[in-house]
Amino acid sequence: MTRPKTNGVELSHLAKLVSGEVSSEAKVFGITHDSRSVQPGDLYVALLGANSHGIDFVDEAVKNGAVAIASDSHGAQIAKQKGLPVIELSNARKDMATLAAGIYGNPEAKLVITGVTGTNGKTTTTHMLRSIFIDAGKSVGVIGTLGTYLGEEHLPGARTTPESTDLYATLGLMVEQGITHVFMEVSSHALALHRVDGIKFDVAIFTNLTQDHLDFHGSMESYFAAKALLFTSEHARQAVICTDDEWGMKLAEECKIPNTTVGQNGNWKTSEATSNSSGATTQQITIDNDAPISLSVNMLGSYNATNAACALIASQMLGLEVPATLDSLENVRPIPGRLENVSIASSGTAIVDYAHTPDAVQTVLTVIKDANPAKVITVIGCGGDRDALKRPLMGKVAAQLSDIVIITDDNPRSEDPALIRSAMLSGTQGLSAEVIEVADRRLAIAKALGLATSGDVIAILGKGHETGQEVAGQVFPFDDRVVVRQESENV
Repeated sequence: MTRPKTNGVELSHLAKLVSGEVSSEAKVFGITHDSRSVQPGDLYVALLGANSHGIDFVDEAVKNGAVAIASDSHGAQIAKQKGLPVIELSNARKDMATLAAGIYGNPEAKLVITGVTGTNGKTTTTHMLRSIFIDAGKSVGVIGTLGTYLGEEHLPGARTTPESTDLYATLGLMVEQGITHVFMEVSSHALALHRVDGIKFDVAIFTNLTQDHLDFHGSMESYFAAKALLFTSEHARQAVICTDDEWGMKLAEECKIPNTTVGQNGNWKTSEATSNSSGATTQQITIDNDAPISLSVNMLGSYNATNAACALIASQMLGLEVPATLDSLENVRPIPGRLENVSIASSGTAIVDYAHTPDAVQTVLTVIKDANPAKVITVIGCGGDRDALKRPLMGKVAAQLSDIVIITDDNPRSEDPALIRSAMLSGTQGLSAEVIEVADRRLAIAKALGLATSGDVIAILGKGHETGQEVAGQVFPFDDRVVVRQESENV
């Protein structure tokens, strides 16, 4: 990845930052935890992984130009035996963030950073904020599911929240390019794995919490606990908390930093949102019993009105005037793969969305049904190597809210895709929707287009903005938006 320029930092100085023992001196200019990504002059951080230890790849790291190693006691011992300069770390993942911040000149202290967490709505909220602050004349960066935005430049990304080595390099690059305001998605994995350690967010936003990532967290309580870390004095100065679900209410009760709640019973009290035929959604917000303000956003769905309300409050916390922000929300720049209407040559309307949890699928399909289409034809799959418990639930919700459901492959990753589809199909039993299984995602989309007639909506869910499909360790080019346009030409 592209990195900022640095003047180099002595290993002994870095060791003091993490109270680590240093074996010998070296000057480092960058940092990475991936031996394949090492650049000349790097500090290579050898982490203990699920299947191997990073120190196993130290020779590759040195060959690529690593001048020093940082690792736990096991890795440090091996590095010393090889005669390499090394810092021994007591908490490798946590210390890695501190080292990255030190190497890149503590860029987090030079930026106004807002973090958004929640199961759904992170991407939309950060991009609403990006649009608002661009309108306000600010230089804006975004880090999240859609990748990284450095002003108008877009760089693809592999994770919602990058590992700390890449995150701090990105923040350093933003400082170098004159960016002042950063809006980033903060995943539960990032919080649990110390990726954002050292960053004190100017504003932290909580959107909601619904079932996801239980393969990693084990329970909803643990999932919530990871999210809640963001709303502590260590990580944030103030917060915006949506209290429209039980987890938001729990967070508001436990939160010790200054916060504003938003929702049906929040400090900013929201009315029921309504969408119109022009694609706008409006709701009234009452603040401290004053006269209500009217918020309108150029996106369908009450959940997008809630995302917009969170963005409105955060913008005010960051110094913008409410009237100007309301004007910006009426014209938010398009967000890829979020209720994206794709023009097709065949009958019906095609909508591509990233919905990949039961709650998100229900929300998106409800919005679509509220527009009174003739039929809803849904193409949907589930990702492999992720929360398996949600698969039958997603199948069930799709079958409850669609006339036709086509179960297909998403990103099966290392799993048998047939077993994933079978789990989804089990949730559709006994429901009135016609359910069809088509393994190949392109053929599934073609099948949906072939079944559609005038007035129907084809909802293609799960991958949204993604441009690849991961199967058995390989990523193949695949973009739902491109495929639906191509296949509509053949109907």
